[in-house]
Amino acid sequence: MTLLLERGETWTVTLDRPTRANALSAELVEDLLDVVAESAAARPAALVLRGNARHFAAGFDLDGLAQETDATLAHRFLRIGLLLERLLAAPHLTVAVAEGAAVGAGADLVLACDHRLVDPGVTLRFPGSAFGVALGTVRRAELGDRLVTGAPVSLDSALRADRPPRPRHDADAELAALARSVAVPGLRDRIAAYAASTHLPRTKEFA
Repeated sequence: MTLLLERGETWTVTLDRPTRANALSAELVEDLLDVVAESAAARPAALVLRGNARHFAAGFDLDGLAQETDATLAHRFLRIGLLLERLLAAPHLTVAVAEGAAVGAGADLVLACDHRLVDPGVTLRFPGSAFGVALGTVRRAELGDRLVTGAPVSLDSALRADRPPRPRHDADAELAALARSVAVPGLRDRIAAYAASTHLPRTKEFA
């Protein structure tokens, strides 16, 4: 497993890929989808997502990019988009605790939760537009300047609070924008060019 799951009145999911900065591999995304589906059926009081002190999630894991194709990459991005939508629609409270870096798809995981407990030293970054992937763009536009404001000061207070009203969200528009962006030919080459331009080692390509 790429994550640790603690079940109880509140469920806690800890991303557990420390050697990859908790980057979202295909396996980790599928594991998260399974947990979100299970929690939707079990209805715990809350689902808490955590990383570690250095990294919440470093984004889309591009380790092995040379073996990917436009089609496999597009499928992985669409699965992440589906994960975000299922978190947004969860029938219970969701809380993200980000103590370390949250980048790209990792930052979108934070925004998909009802409460976002973000350490003051953490900056949410969304580099997807640099290689033409529209992941989470509709959601970020809907949130506007409420990206991380208004979050409770502690996990305990977040878990005691009622689930806040969720902003109106157009899931169809979100997934359609993502699908259009990843369908543009040359996806793998655009991502490779971005990785090269940021001087990321081939084994540390996060987006």
